[in-house]
Amino acid sequence: MIKVPTGWDIREIRVLGLSDKRLGAALAQALFEETEESVKKREENQAARKLNAFHSPKPDHRPDKKQRLQIFKFKPQ
Repeated sequence: MIKVPTGWDIREIRVLGLSDKRLGAALAQALFEETEESVKKREENQAARKLNAFHSPKPDHRPDKKQRLQIFKFKPQ
């Protein structure tokens, strides 16, 4: 069992075989599989990150010059 960090998550991978030379991606993926627990945990973490995104919304675009001036006027110096 190998633990591989990928982005925000950690995958637990079971190695099924080894190759003596470099293979294409499809053939290389056939040499390992991810555990069921790891898949479930990644999906749970992904759902939690989506829920957290609702609590910290991001603007659709950057403020333009007029909006930046309004922000500077609004903020206490």
